Amino acid sequence: MVLWFEGKNLRSLNIFIGIVVIFWFTVHLLSKTKLFSKKESDLKTPSMKRKFKLFSFIVVILVALLVLSTGIVINVLEDFGGEPSNHDSPNFKDGVFENLQTTGGQSENGSTWDLLGGYMVSDDCRTPNEELRSEKYEINGLEHDEISITWFGHSTVLIRSNNISIITDPVFNELGAGPLSLGPAPFPYEHSYSVDELPKIDYVFISHDHYDHLDMSTVKELKDSQFLVPLGIKNHLLRWEIEEENVQELDWYDEVNLTEELQVALTPARHFSGRGLEDSHSTLWGSWVFKFHEKSIFFSGDTGFMEEFITIGEKYGPFDIALLDSGQYNTAWHDVHMFPEEVVQAAMDLNASVILPIHISKYELALHHWYEPLEAISQIGGDKNIPVATPLLGSNFIMGEEIPNETWWRGISDCTEPFLDENPMAEYVLFAIGLAGIFWVVVPRVNDRQSILEEE
Repeated sequence: MVLWFEGKNLRSLNIFIGIVVIFWFTVHLLSKTKLFSKKESDLKTPSMKRKFKLFSFIVVILVALLVLSTGIVINVLEDFGGEPSNHDSPNFKDGVFENLQTTGGQSENGSTWDLLGGYMVSDDCRTPNEELRSEKYEINGLEHDEISITWFGHSTVLIRSNNISIITDPVFNELGAGPLSLGPAPFPYEHSYSVDELPKIDYVFISHDHYDHLDMSTVKELKDSQFLVPLGIKNHLLRWEIEEENVQELDWYDEVNLTEELQVALTPARHFSGRGLEDSHSTLWGSWVFKFHEKSIFFSGDTGFMEEFITIGEKYGPFDIALLDSGQYNTAWHDVHMFPEEVVQAAMDLNASVILPIHISKYELALHHWYEPLEAISQIGGDKNIPVATPLLGSNFIMGEEIPNETWWRGISDCTEPFLDENPMAEYVLFAIGLAGIFWVVVPRVNDRQSILEEE
């Protein structure tokens, strides 16, 4: 059975079997003691009632330890951020922020069981099986009105002129994206990146407080920069010892003139927030509009497709480029991330000239193949005559010049079928061995029982 599960990419079931074996072995060891043995007449053959008591005792101890450790971690660990607070905002009601458009956490089109089944099956194409191609980051020289864009994977994008540098959702932590770094680990890149390699960052823009967008260690490294964040996120930064004068909170459609060359606005997105167990929707999420040296840039953050794209396009467009949430989609959470065809439609609604897909190529957060968004959006964008920029990780390109469109993701992962699907004879052999094993166990026991009955 173990070999069959492994051959069908069902390692999760083998892990479950391993846990069951550990519990069984622990109960077996405890049965050798006098625990819960008061009413037992024969300690060598413990009753099912006693075994159940021992099993329950183990479960209670584990749950108590889990609750205690969780409570300590949540109250002590800095990574969870600050405490939620109230806000005078039309988008804040009954202690939580709400989307402009009805948004459900679980889509009607997605089955929880189908989703669980999908995650139980391993797939070597959801994560690349070798290092992703990338360039060593180098600071390029710029003319007065030139804007350079550098994508570092996921939603981290450096946008700079010759005198101002801004960055979106900076995450340079090479550990897992989650509290205690227990979240998914980043994909391997040919070149790693760090804050030390970047030019001085003047402004940091955060879209929301999920761990793959707001990383405590990176924020601390950027403590001398100015942070612009949606409502509520300031509490996180203050707990991480960012000076209050370096943080500015905005509500949807708030606008700020930062310099003569840079004006920004926080615009709506269709998503949610939260870093702990009980703070979902307690901070605002959003997208950003940048008017930078006469160029218009839209950064979506995380968002599902929404009607508000049209309003944003009419108010702030047309956009020279739109950095759009393009990955980690699934029918189960269709409302909060966009599918490829929706990404292209969003660009059309925003009146954007170029699409730069983001929220991809760094973490395995969904069931689709890691390269699927890049391939699909490039094809759909081509069909709709909307250019799609696909720069190499860490590379620089200048807005208004040649759009990078190298298909760098092709040929990196060699997707394979489960071993037993590719070798059906091996599956037949395993089935035969398993059947023989069942007879090997069952037949002697039946014979023994028959012998006992005949003796009686």
